[in-house]
Amino acid sequence: MNVAVLILVTVIWLGGVIFFYQRKIWIFFYVLGTIGFAALFVFINRNVFHSEVFLAKSTAQSIHLLTNLVNIPTQVFEEAPGLLLVLVVVQREGWTALQIGVESSALLEISVLTSLILFYPGWKLYERSLRILAGITLTWLANLIRMLMIVLMLHLLGKEVLVIAHTFLGKLIFFVMTIAIYWYLITLPSLKKIGENTRHRSTLENVQ
Repeated sequence: MNVAVLILVTVIWLGGVIFFYQRKIWIFFYVLGTIGFAALFVFINRNVFHSEVFLAKSTAQSIHLLTNLVNIPTQVFEEAPGLLLVLVVVQREGWTALQIGVESSALLEISVLTSLILFYPGWKLYERSLRILAGITLTWLANLIRMLMIVLMLHLLGKEVLVIAHTFLGKLIFFVMTIAIYWYLITLPSLKKIGENTRHRSTLENVQ
């Protein structure tokens, strides 16, 4: 994307966010803020900081370490032509190479979660910071568990289960864990806050 276009889009997005914030139109502030920031977060991390490389490498190296501890041979190739990373899983017969890219790095999920927490109204800065740090850590761990499950299935059952393990079970498990993280970091605290406010209003009404 052209830098001038990126700056223009960012300025328009920021103007819209400020507009809705000043007029306390929270639903539009939240939707516009989260969508715009998530897209900007992904773009900057991919093209400026190259965070997906760090996330993918940390995931692949962690899998390599953990699987070798239980005698499941794996090998990581960091300079495969045209790819970010390749994780080779040795099986009873042959081997399977897993391409690790932006989807496997969990950058998209981390970006969405960070945006949802950052623009959620009613939390103090330190609360947002702690939830964002917890969300990044838990999402990375969830992605690690997903990738470990895929590697274990490939090692034990062979490359025939690759589609089932990656496309269906892996994504299903990661989706469930992601929803659980959202519930724990966003929905549950919100419900508790609503409950506290309701009890507080009931107490005031009884006093009056």
